[in-house]
Amino acid sequence: MLNQITIHQLDLFLVAAKLKNFSRAAEQMSISQPAFSAQIIKLEKILGSPLFERIGRRIELTEAGGVFETYTQATLNALREGKQAIDDITKNVIGKLRLGASTTIANYILPDRLGGFKKKYPLARIEMMVGNTSQIEQALLRGEIDLGLVEGPVRNKSISVHLFMKDELVVIFPAGHRWKNRPTISLDDFKKEPLIMRERGSGTRRVFTDVIDPEKNHLNIVMEIGDTEAIKKSTRAGLGVAVMSKAAVEEEIKAKTLCAARIEGMGMERSLNLIILKNRYLSNPLRAFVGTLEMKGKVPGIGQG
Repeated sequence: MLNQITIHQLDLFLVAAKLKNFSRAAEQMSISQPAFSAQIIKLEKILGSPLFERIGRRIELTEAGGVFETYTQATLNALREGKQAIDDITKNVIGKLRLGASTTIANYILPDRLGGFKKKYPLARIEMMVGNTSQIEQALLRGEIDLGLVEGPVRNKSISVHLFMKDELVVIFPAGHRWKNRPTISLDDFKKEPLIMRERGSGTRRVFTDVIDPEKNHLNIVMEIGDTEAIKKSTRAGLGVAVMSKAAVEEEIKAKTLCAARIEGMGMERSLNLIILKNRYLSNPLRAFVGTLEMKGKVPGIGQG
């Protein structure tokens, strides 16, 4: 019976498990909902167990569905790596590269590098997921991406971490702020200001709170926002000061719409890291992409170009 299961059915199953809605899953896979549901029902009959519990319009994995999701993801990842290995026999940089990047890296550091990579390797296809460090780490562990570039610390023992580049966090504030001509500010002054923070799980927030312990130093947090551009706009509007990557505000600093300063005695330099699962197959597109990053650290098995 198992030989009746198709790769298409497995793809449909994983999309449904992720979106928890058959209508949205069918739309994403560009098929009708009745056809989508029919394939899931067929898969359940082959396996002899329901995979989803229908709760109104929402669906949830059954216990059997949760177990099957893990094996399905592993199976499709193995097939994908097998296809990529065959492509790599030709020594051409072809096939798909699935990247994950945390917000600052995706918006302000990667675009130029991706442009250079595509110009050099036009047959390679890139899919990029953008999220905070925690989301990228989890996507890598689930096999949804091939590698990640993150701002925050990653400590999972299944993941290999390599230095990509150094970055600095700075305090930003409006051009008309009383700090506008000060390259540094005291911690006491900083604590008095309304503070706009990144959301929990972001690399920027993790690094910042590691340096300035909120348990010991009371901070006047007035807003938490998960979008860098929204934080910059809120800061320009005078809603508070913020802490973010210097790379993310270079254009605003040059245009003098925002100013930046360091906190006295507080070094907030951080490492931006490439993360990859240990012992995973290194495809030609993956090797080529890492080779174009001009990384500060070395990735074993990948020459730096």
